Amino acid sequence: FVVIVALIAVTAWAVNVDFVQREAQMAASESARTQWEGQGDANPHGMAHFGDFAFRPAGPMAQLDRGVQARVGKVLFMEGHRQGVPLHTDAARAGSVARFPRLDAAILLQTIVPLVLIFLGATSLAADRESGRLKLALVQGAGARSVLSGHFFGLLGLSLVLLLLVVATSLLMSGLLGIEGVLARDRLAVFLLAHVVFFAVVSAGVTATTVWLPSARGALVTLLSVWVIATALLPRATAGIAGSFYSLPTQDAFQATLREAREAGPDGHNPEDAELDRLRQEMLDTHGVETVEELPFNFDGIAMQVDEEFANGVWDTHYGELRETMTAQVAFGNRVGLLNPFQSIKRLSMALAGTDLAHDVSFQQQAESHRRELVAALNHEHAYGGSKTGDWSWEAPAAFFAGMPQFQYSPPSLERTLSRSIAPILSLLFWALLLTLALRAGADRLERGQLPC
Repeated sequence: FVVIVALIAVTAWAVNVDFVQREAQMAASESARTQWEGQGDANPHGMAHFGDFAFRPAGPMAQLDRGVQARVGKVLFMEGHRQGVPLHTDAARAGSVARFPRLDAAILLQTIVPLVLIFLGATSLAADRESGRLKLALVQGAGARSVLSGHFFGLLGLSLVLLLLVVATSLLMSGLLGIEGVLARDRLAVFLLAHVVFFAVVSAGVTATTVWLPSARGALVTLLSVWVIATALLPRATAGIAGSFYSLPTQDAFQATLREAREAGPDGHNPEDAELDRLRQEMLDTHGVETVEELPFNFDGIAMQVDEEFANGVWDTHYGELRETMTAQVAFGNRVGLLNPFQSIKRLSMALAGTDLAHDVSFQQQAESHRRELVAALNHEHAYGGSKTGDWSWEAPAAFFAGMPQFQYSPPSLERTLSRSIAPILSLLFWALLLTLALRAGADRLERGQLPC
């Protein structure tokens, strides 16, 4: 009863929080667009420094699994000459409280519900054994496989009821709040299927343990030890080892490396830059003029785009190396997750909810692509919109800026998400098969009298 109340309360609260965040992001996005269009006539390069904002959506099913969203930035500032980094994380505002995961439906389903199954499963079969009901059932002709299947499906059925309760509460709250189309149906279906397999693993593991171990106390201690290791110790150890093998640079060191690499290239704001001076002379020779003021375009816009393109190469190299390191950490975690179905369901759940690291990286890459297109369009207008070199007072019409598209994030497709989640999927299927075989072997030994009944 306590678990049911907790599931309902946490799910309803998570949906409400998700709704509030979505509304706040929508309002902020509209406000940012209004500010962008409200500048009126302006210099294109000035607008490149004025910049725009990209807001990271909560995720298709964030109300079920918040994933890493408490620790990733929600707002990314896009401007010329630099690649934005998402800012304004929940963890930064929460202080020391952020060290503890925020309750959501996934935490209860993947941590608390298995604990309930452990307590119920470890005592139910032991009670049948101690009271003689198990022996009586076998003597009267009931097969051991049938008896153990009853215990297995009893635990599995209870877990599925709790799972459906979470989904029903989420849908009901979404309807009451007027949220339409928030839960992606295809992702929700796979989310349910993944948790069905996970609960089958837990139910089979609990039932098999109680069969192979003669006492309820021994089975309970063993299962609780496995639960603590699988939910707390092994995930932390995995993160620590992954960080040691594939270490990330500190923020200061990374920014210093970027700054050094960036300074080695052209500077669009420096009229005496050697590389730009060479390019300027090529332009003069090509058009047969003596001064940049005689060019049929604004050389300043060309210089700014050359500056941007060099910087883009620097960002691609260094941020690419950073993403490769983070990808290696995730891959290491997936490999270790093969040994732990609790880690596998957590990773798969976050991926399906759109709240894992891969979705955050996708958001950053799409925002960066939009920033580059935005700045390139502004530099093109600066160069060919009608101004002359050195004329920084020239302004493009307001209609030009209003016609530039606003950033829209498109999450990876379900197929793409599943293709990156092969390891967790295989882990769950492997454990389901292994524990089913262990349960079947225990039933056969119980049938032959090789295990106490």
